[in-house]
Amino acid sequence: SHDTCTCDRNFQGADCSLRTCPFGKAHVDTPRGDLDASLTIGDHNDIVLAGSTLYPYGITEGFPLMSDTAGTVIANTAHDYMECSNKGLCDRINGLCECLPGYDGAACQRASCPSKANSSTPGSGQGERSNTNFKVFNANSAFHGRAAEVVQRDQCSGHGTCMTIEQLAYLDHGNTYDLWDKDATM
Repeated sequence: SHDTCTCDRNFQGADCSLRTCPFGKAHVDTPRGDLDASLTIGDHNDIVLAGSTLYPYGITEGFPLMSDTAGTVIANTAHDYMECSNKGLCDRINGLCECLPGYDGAACQRASCPSKANSSTPGSGQGERSNTNFKVFNANSAFHGRAAEVVQRDQCSGHGTCMTIEQLAYLDHGNTYDLWDKDATM
């Protein structure tokens, strides 16, 4: 009890030398399982592991509750807040997310719009592995487990506009799109 570090915010590990990366709504969720070793899976409102370095306010074992656009609560849903939105790896040295090809943002929280100015990442429009319509993750991608700031430049080759699905819905006669991915799907 006398040789334990209590880490400052955004730091973790036994000696508090590891950084925590930004969180965003997960594009895909991973089941967490029985986190408190109680031999049962808790509900969406049963907070476990409160005070951990990664989840200082606690985490639940059950999927979070969400609601549809009509306000109806839906049980057993997904898209909880996860480090790097479950679409990137955290560089624990710098505290930056390295996003999988096809995703960007500080927490990899949104899909990327195609751009031919984004290095040799598959889907960037450059190189033999490129595909200007889709950014596809494969073993030969630029994803090497280290964070690198790749700013989206010249999106849509400078001849179009990158918009969210919420914006597109609104432009279609004022429709409302208010699901979890309203700011994530481009």
